[in-house]
Amino acid sequence: MAFSKNSLWVHIIFSTKNRIPYLSWNVRNDVCSWLKEEAFKNEILIDIVNGVDDHLHVLLKLKTKQSISEVVKWIKGSSSYYLNKKYNWEPKFSWQNGYAVYSVSESNINKVRQYIFNQEKRHSTN
Repeated sequence: MAFSKNSLWVHIIFSTKNRIPYLSWNVRNDVCSWLKEEAFKNEILIDIVNGVDDHLHVLLKLKTKQSISEVVKWIKGSSSYYLNKKYNWEPKFSWQNGYAVYSVSESNINKVRQYIFNQEKRHSTN
């Protein structure tokens, strides 16, 4: 995968529909691993993905020809399909409409990585 210096780092956040807590620790680890592997096969460079039981954070580097909306559409659509096929939940799993996206400067990449990596700790009630 070739990335130019003009590539854009983005932090994307999206939630489960109605904030239903589908993403237990095991499920979250499963879908995050699967998502990184499948994204790479589709020329989407996910640096880190993590979250808690009702939402995910993704740090990725967009190629100059990729659009945020198309990449997010692929991430949400493919992961919904994967989760429904693997876990067969009722009601069916889906992501809430919309997402938040923030551009990330090169100088803040490590801070954002740590923020995403520490999601469980940040959301802990202890």
